[in-house]
Amino acid sequence: MMEEERYEEALTELEALSEKTAEIPYDFALTNQYLAHVSVILDNPARAQSALQAALANEGLPPEVRQNMNLFYGTVLLSNEEYELALEALEEWYALAELPLSSQIFSLAYANYQNGNLPRAEELVDQAIGVSDAPMVSWYQLLYRVLFDQKKYARAEVVLKILIDREPTNVAHWRTLASHYLQLEDSSDGLATMMIAHINEMVESETDFRQIVSLWGYIDAPEKGARLLSDFIDDGRIEPDPETLKQLGNLWLMARERDNAIDVLTEAAKVAPDGRTYELLGGIHFDNEDWDLAYAAYQDAIREGDLDEPLRVSLLAGICAYRADRFDDARQALEAAAESDDEELREQAEQFLREIR
Repeated sequence: MMEEERYEEALTELEALSEKTAEIPYDFALTNQYLAHVSVILDNPARAQSALQAALANEGLPPEVRQNMNLFYGTVLLSNEEYELALEALEEWYALAELPLSSQIFSLAYANYQNGNLPRAEELVDQAIGVSDAPMVSWYQLLYRVLFDQKKYARAEVVLKILIDREPTNVAHWRTLASHYLQLEDSSDGLATMMIAHINEMVESETDFRQIVSLWGYIDAPEKGARLLSDFIDDGRIEPDPETLKQLGNLWLMARERDNAIDVLTEAAKVAPDGRTYELLGGIHFDNEDWDLAYAAYQDAIREGDLDEPLRVSLLAGICAYRADRFDDARQALEAAAESDDEELREQAEQFLREIR
């Protein structure tokens, strides 16, 4: 039945045979081993686990049979995320294994990792890689995690570079290496890594493009970040949504390119009116001593709301109106600010009100 892929029928026959052999320990164990195989094929690992538990409960099994069942049981437990039980079964198997396969050693390494036994996991995954002619990428990835979690950062970096040497066009490896540097608060190397991937045309994800832009800001090169973000928007690699436009405006502002910042933030405010954006615009106009524009931006900010300190914005609006000789507008804004519980803010508002009166 199994050879003919009649798995449901095979399962029914094995269930019946399991009941018939309940008093014959060896036959019962082998029946349940077959039952577990069919259950795995039918994507029922829970049934496979219970069948193998029943088989291994037989203390009279020959050592080689028990060993093979422990290996099978351990791999099923791993798939069921029963890591503690998996480790117990696999360690028992490994203790008697003479020439284990590299994939089997890796399974034991993974069980140790999931149970927090990092030195043992490192030893075993090293062994699995060492005896394999073609170690899988996932093995190096596990070795990296084991090393990083043990704060063995230098060797962890070497492992990532091995992956890049093996698959230099796989952007996931470059992304992981960048993340490695960023977790160590090394923004410069993180950015350099992602820029290499970008220059070699491996980066396609909008998330990656956004990270590259952000990293330019982190390393105090906001002008480069702003120009790159503008290029990404023009190329259609990043959607120019309001949050992106605000980020671009902030980068221009950090780069002291105020005219560019005003243009972008004004566009962002038109697309999605927002009090904080208008407040930022007001601050730029204030610094430029463009009092009418600053007053208008602050008024828009108050209208849209969601400000951390709305009465402070009222104070700034009043100061702008005062300096633009718009005394009625100034008085209205300053009187609102004078209601603040903040003594310093209130005194500033009252001082300007006295000037007007």
